[in-house]
Amino acid sequence: MPAEMPTWPDGTDPIAISDSVITKVAELIAEEGDPSLQLRIFVTGGGCSGFQYGFAFDDERKADDVQVSKGTVTVVVDAMSLQYLVGAEIDYEDKLDGARFVIRNPNAASTCGCGSSFSV
Repeated sequence: MPAEMPTWPDGTDPIAISDSVITKVAELIAEEGDPSLQLRIFVTGGGCSGFQYGFAFDDERKADDVQVSKGTVTVVVDAMSLQYLVGAEIDYEDKLDGARFVIRNPNAASTCGCGSSFSV
């Protein structure tokens, strides 16, 4: 059975994407040499808190995908993952301890120390 599509206020995006994400993803797409690529963000079971975030480049759009475009970058999220991500902010950090995508998720009841898994 397909996941029910979550809702969000009209005129807003279901997820917020920072400028640093746009800059980094645009760089990575340019390195790949395929402008049709989009960043797919998804949620899967696992990780130390029950669910974990995933990021991948994808050149296809699925029927239940929601897309958020900003600048030259398109982010897609499937309906099942979106139910856990509505209202989340996607950011990219490049610090001394490493570079990574970060999700600040108001739907997460708790997160793990590494920030890549969560529970609801």
